[in-house]
Amino acid sequence: MQQDELFPLADIPPRVRRAIVREFQGRWPTVQEIAQISDRHWLATPDIGPSSLEKIHSIVQAHQPQTNPFASSQLINDQLLDRLELLQEEFRWLERMLKAKLRRRRRNEASLGRRSHRASAPSDGLSLG
Repeated sequence: MQQDELFPLADIPPRVRRAIVREFQGRWPTVQEIAQISDRHWLATPDIGPSSLEKIHSIVQAHQPQTNPFASSQLINDQLLDRLELLQEEFRWLERMLKAKLRRRRRNEASLGRRSHRASAPSDGLSLG
């Protein structure tokens, strides 16, 4: 099998098939074109998640010539690095969200503490009786 062959769209779910065709502006891409798109880009594409990406990878790998045993390990390393970068970005985003949530919570708790302190403070000495 060669990488200049058309990507076998029939081997993937219709939702993913439509996403791939959309990515290539309505035309049927080759295996090589599919392989040249980074994991990060695929995962940012609507309707393509990790399991869809795994299916795409398995098809691409099946179409790769196996003359160089190091080529597939390099591809796997590149994929792992792409995945690591994606996970690091996601981790940083989660960290920012948690820190923001903690800041809001502390502000709310401080605000509630001031209100309850004012409510329980003694009056200014004036009484009605």
